[in-house]
Amino acid sequence: MASDSRVSETNKKIYWVPLESSPEAMNKMVYRLGVDKAVGFNDVWGLDDELLEMVAQPVHALIFLFPSLEEFQAARKQKAASSSNKVSPNVWFMRQTIGNACGTMAIIHALANIQKTVPISGPLGEFFEKTKNLSPAERATELEKNESIAALHSQSAVEGQTTAPEADADILHHYSAFVNVDGDLYELDGTTSAPLNHGPSNNLLKDAARVIKEHVKSLNDDPRGFSVISLGPNLSEN
Repeated sequence: MASDSRVSETNKKIYWVPLESSPEAMNKMVYRLGVDKAVGFNDVWGLDDELLEMVAQPVHALIFLFPSLEEFQAARKQKAASSSNKVSPNVWFMRQTIGNACGTMAIIHALANIQKTVPISGPLGEFFEKTKNLSPAERATELEKNESIAALHSQSAVEGQTTAPEADADILHHYSAFVNVDGDLYELDGTTSAPLNHGPSNNLLKDAARVIKEHVKSLNDDPRGFSVISLGPNLSEN
C-alpha cells in the first residue's frame, strides 16, 4: 500500500496528511493498525460533571484537540523541561518529527500506555515491540521509516468526512493525549521534550477534564474551538 506522506525538498522533513478529529476516522485507522475492536474512540460532549457521566466507561485515555498558539506551546515546553516535572520510567513517550502527524502521535501515545489493558497486534503491535527499549528520539526515527503505519494513516486520513488538506498544509490545531501511569496523570505531546506530569490521579476522565479546562482558559477560549475524544468501549459493537 503506497503512503501519501510527503517530504519537503527544503529540509527533507516528512509530512503526513492531517487526521480528521473524529472517532470514526480514528477507529478506522487503529483497527487497521491491529487494535482490538473491543475498544474504540468516542466523542466527549462536554467537560461538566453531568456530561462526563455520559462517557462510556472504562476510559483508558483521552485525546485533546486545541488551537496551536505559540505562547501556550512555549509554556508547555518549558514545564516539560523543568526539573520539577517528574516522569515515571513506565511512561511510553516518543518525540514528534513528522509534520502534521500530531493526531496519530496522540493516538499512538494513548495506545502505547495501555498495552496491558488493550490487546494490540498488527503493524502497531510490531512497532511497540521493536521500539520498547528505545529512546523517545529513536522511536521517532523508527516511525519515520515505518511504511506500514504511514500508509494506514494516509488511507484513514483521506477517508474522513471533510476534505483532507495537503500533507504540508499549515494546520492551526494540535493534539495531545492524556493517560494515567503509576497513579499520575500524564499529558503526552511529542513536540515537548518529555511527558507533562499533572499530578496524582484516581479518575482519569475527571482529572484530565480539570486540566483541559485550565488549558482552555490559558488559550482564552480561542474561537477556533476544542474537542475531546475518549478511548473506551467500542460503542458500535454494542
